[in-house]
Amino acid sequence: MKSEQNAEPAVAAGLDAKQTHQVAAFKYELPLTTLRVDPTARFAAAGAEDLDVQLWDLDSGTRRTLKGHPSWVRSIDFSPDGNRLYTACWGGVINVWDTSSDQTTPVSSIHAHQGAARCVRVSPDGKRLATCGNDLLVKVWNLDDGELLHTFSGHPRHVYGVDFHPANNHLVSQDLMGGVNVWDLGTGKHKQSVDASVMTGYDNKFAADMGGARDLTFRADGTQWASAGITNVTNSFAGIQVPIIVLFDWETGKEIKQLKSADDNLKGIAWGVRYHPAGFVIGAIADRTGKGELWFYRPDEEKAFHTLKLKSAARGLDLLSDNQRLAVAHADGHLRLYRMTADSAAADEPDATG
Repeated sequence: MKSEQNAEPAVAAGLDAKQTHQVAAFKYELPLTTLRVDPTARFAAAGAEDLDVQLWDLDSGTRRTLKGHPSWVRSIDFSPDGNRLYTACWGGVINVWDTSSDQTTPVSSIHAHQGAARCVRVSPDGKRLATCGNDLLVKVWNLDDGELLHTFSGHPRHVYGVDFHPANNHLVSQDLMGGVNVWDLGTGKHKQSVDASVMTGYDNKFAADMGGARDLTFRADGTQWASAGITNVTNSFAGIQVPIIVLFDWETGKEIKQLKSADDNLKGIAWGVRYHPAGFVIGAIADRTGKGELWFYRPDEEKAFHTLKLKSAARGLDLLSDNQRLAVAHADGHLRLYRMTADSAAADEPDATG
């Protein structure tokens, strides 16, 4: 599977991931469940342990509450211009919001899946939407008219993650048992299966399979994708499992590397992963004690070159378009911004309640 896209975003001047520090915090009263920053870096949107979506203006710190979901929101994405927001909930509904207006109700809704809609992704060209869920299906929608373009079946268990290849011509999806499928959007057919079974396990105490991609993303040049989740499950309901991020080669479909904590005692979940254009991978971790970590890995090295301890468990991660800042959704209700530079802005800014 050869990549058809090679351009990388510009690397930020003064970047030094080892100097990563908090520069802002925005507070909500309930634990956050997911996060996305729009491509223009105007807005950050987060789901929480309620039925609403919180939309922050990152310049002013003001917050809007978007209402209209029947269940918790677990996945969010923006259009390339940031003017549309797409949110997926455990009720199977995808809501579409207009971020350019003050409207706090959806402009349209798609009843996409029976059971949870676990992931929503906008194609790089902004023309299509991919969704997946507990009905074992992956679907692709036309954003101009809402028409269903493809329904892909073949996953035997709940589908947790989906993402478009940067060249717009393929889709990758991953299920509860670590099964990965590659779909050809030109032919509408299955192209390849990939084994990610390391990212699942069986909880003997509760007699339940545990796994699935908590986040799935491609490197900008399309040569790799990364999946964040869990492995080595002992008691998932008690958080006794190992957070893991696995990198895969696009052309061969083979595993490149497993990223784990240097602390063998760390138990929890990897909730987010991003490729930085400078060549390293960032992971966001929630550990079972309620704390969190950010991992900074170079894919060709065995250990993380930097680990940042967080005040609260990380539930979502995104990279801002300046390639200097990270946004992290936390279980303590904070959306925090971190800067990867050694500049004079090192002091924490006050919390903004919005």
